[in-house]
Amino acid sequence: MRPYSIVCVIILLARAPVSIGASITGISDRSDALIDCLTTSLSPEGSIILPDQPLFTTEVARYSLLYAPKFRVISKVSNEDDVRASILCAKHSNTTFLFTGPRHGFYQGFEKIKSGLEIDTSAFNSVTVDPEANTLTCGGAANFQQVIDATYAVKKDMPTGSGSCVGVIGAGIGAGIGRLEGLYGLITDSLLSVRILLPNTTVIEASEAQNKDLFWGIRGAGWNFGFILNATFRVYDQVPNGMHMNADLIYPSNITESFYQTLRQAAPNMPAPLSLASALSWNAEYNDTTLSVNAVYAGPESEGRKAIQFLLDQKPILRQNITMVPWNELIPATFFGGGADPNCTLGTTRKSVLSAAFNVIDPKAQVRMTEMFKKMITRYPQTIGSGIALYFPATQAARAIPNNQTAYAWRDVLGHMQVVLFN
Repeated sequence: MRPYSIVCVIILLARAPVSIGASITGISDRSDALIDCLTTSLSPEGSIILPDQPLFTTEVARYSLLYAPKFRVISKVSNEDDVRASILCAKHSNTTFLFTGPRHGFYQGFEKIKSGLEIDTSAFNSVTVDPEANTLTCGGAANFQQVIDATYAVKKDMPTGSGSCVGVIGAGIGAGIGRLEGLYGLITDSLLSVRILLPNTTVIEASEAQNKDLFWGIRGAGWNFGFILNATFRVYDQVPNGMHMNADLIYPSNITESFYQTLRQAAPNMPAPLSLASALSWNAEYNDTTLSVNAVYAGPESEGRKAIQFLLDQKPILRQNITMVPWNELIPATFFGGGADPNCTLGTTRKSVLSAAFNVIDPKAQVRMTEMFKKMITRYPQTIGSGIALYFPATQAARAIPNNQTAYAWRDVLGHMQVVLFN
């Protein structure tokens, strides 16, 4: 899995900013090349925020404080001209810059940004669905919940991730795994076109029909090429009534080996509407480390129960809940109602996020990880909020697309792992 923020720390050809006149928050008799340039270059709808204003702390808050970039100015852009002007002002003042949207991305390289410019693109969050054409167009800062709500309202579906506040485009151009992957493939497989501002600040369209080579690279490595102003995705007819079976189960951690032995047999052959996620974490209710499992089936409960029977046969189950949930309410309903909050709180914790993809489920390796996790939180109590999550979406649709069709080359993986370490 890739960092979800789009990074553009680039050297540009000079072009004189156009004098327009932005609103400024927090300036008091200061002279600064970057600020002066932004002041005369942004549109009246754009704004500049400086560190001595309370709003600044909120605007730079990220999913993790660890390796967070440091900014001295925020440029809140409202249109394409503002984006272009912000880049050119950064170049003019020799300032490193970073585009931000939902600010969920985690990348160790962000800490290299010192006294930089944050180009806040949160205004680019529009979402429009054309149900007749089966397309959805969204801005570069739109998040998954916005897309889910917009498609659900017109009885359509689109593959999304499992964090409601994660950016659609940021995740999608890195591939984008999700609960509907078995039916529709990766998020990037539904991408039809993008409108992108390149490093030279020109704006072009990229699709299978225009700038085809660039479009190939965007689908898997898109953060290397510029800021995507908006993107158009294919959408699909909603599963019947938009209802999904959501199953949450908690097991004691001492069943780890037998659980993953069973899953090693089941995962490669899961039906396309099914996705699974497991989470190893400390559970205060049981005063122990437990293994939580979420299973979502895009279809009737009768079919879903049959698909997860192997989970229900795994004993002992400390707690379970199986309900039918509307697609637009699914994310916060998962994991007994705790599926959304861990991903959406900004600016409060230092956490390291480590990710990997894998082709083989090794039960004994899972046991060793469980043992190491228990030792870690015992020796370092400050890490007790950490967790190890494994994701197993069905893979039929993703694997049906040739590896060379996009820049993402790992379609044959069986699952994905994410280790979140609080420190």
